[in-house]
Amino acid sequence: MDRRQGSFPARPLEWQPLVSPRQWAIFAHALADHPEVLADLRTVLTQLSPGVRSVLVSNVTTALESEARPTYAVWMAVAITGDELKLCSAATLGRLHALADDAPDGAVHPLWPKE
Repeated sequence: MDRRQGSFPARPLEWQPLVSPRQWAIFAHALADHPEVLADLRTVLTQLSPGVRSVLVSNVTTALESEARPTYAVWMAVAITGDELKLCSAATLGRLHALADDAPDGAVHPLWPKE
């Protein structure tokens, strides 16, 4: 598939730290008739850590490429990402819980001195 430079809108400045030019092209094309969803997606992406943002962008891209309805694809990608995060968090908490018995003894001190 040959994409010419002018076949999709240039990636706006506010999207540049969030997605690659290829990802922007996919989002802009798929969500051209839904600018409010595109704006909402950008708002969500700006609130996420880089790692979580990457997972969500990948999930949205995959969902849009599967030819699901664009608004449904975004909604599903957000839901899937949330589930993935919950599972990762649960696994991390499980590992920490398993290590709790082996944690070194010691007192916990506050980070900020009492006044």
